[in-house]
Amino acid sequence: MLLMSQLHIDIARNSTDDFNLFHDKSRWHWLRGNPFEGPIALGFQLGCFIEYQCRLLAMNSTSEIDTDQFRFSAYEFSFANCVRPDDEVTLSVKPGKWSSGEGPSTYSRRLILKANKKPAIVGFKRDGNQMTLPLPSNLPPMHMLNNLPDRELVPGTKYFLKRKYMIVGNAKNFLASAGAEQSLFIDEFADKVDFPEMYPLGLISSALLERALFEDIDLISHPMIYASQKLCIDKQQLEELRSNDAINILVGPDISEDANEFGPESSSKKRVTQECVAYANEDTPLFIAKLSLIPLNSLINKSSDELE
Repeated sequence: MLLMSQLHIDIARNSTDDFNLFHDKSRWHWLRGNPFEGPIALGFQLGCFIEYQCRLLAMNSTSEIDTDQFRFSAYEFSFANCVRPDDEVTLSVKPGKWSSGEGPSTYSRRLILKANKKPAIVGFKRDGNQMTLPLPSNLPPMHMLNNLPDRELVPGTKYFLKRKYMIVGNAKNFLASAGAEQSLFIDEFADKVDFPEMYPLGLISSALLERALFEDIDLISHPMIYASQKLCIDKQQLEELRSNDAINILVGPDISEDANEFGPESSSKKRVTQECVAYANEDTPLFIAKLSLIPLNSLINKSSDELE
């Protein structure tokens, strides 16, 4: 259990460079019609809480499969509600089982994260030996990324490059923001640095915001919140990363059905879907993510329709 506080939220924001106003204790009301009426926790911060609780479950259970044997870790989240300061956050995880579906076989655990006993995130934690998400098409070669300028479109592509760095201090703070015991991941006295999976994934939000600014989208007039996240990370690569290692995050364009209708002045957008791929020190991706976001205007209009 975690009793969420504004301090937890601020620590998560500072450690991942997430400057979204939804999380700002002083400026959340700049977002006109904000239905949350106050700051809310970060989606990836809650993901870190989920990751930590799943690790504790695996450590303390005799019936769970040892997921450390698998190379890839995946998360599928659907956001049903927000988490606010003073909310009590808990996680319920069902026993794991094997599933194949349309892709490779994975060990899956269904989960529900609750805020004050009401569902906030529902989804799955999956582990397997293959990426659960396909690699997007027309990606630039990994070997050229370190020589390209940060916060620019990769020449000849529609991918925006955001370069971030793995920082031990930021990872420790990110763990603290999720109520996690840091020494399970990082312990200087044991010469141990195991970055949590959600730390590099948590840098996606900053990359998305940077792309929006690059496209001249007014984040005050047209803010967006997560509707769902599909995430898959290479645990083997993650284990090799150390402080100051660079990761290049490629943020793709909107691929939703009404992608062409969206622009800086648009308020009719119903959903934004973007793919992100990150490369670290290898030719294969560190992670792949597919994210769906809902513009605040769409959420407010939906709420008004339900009231009528």
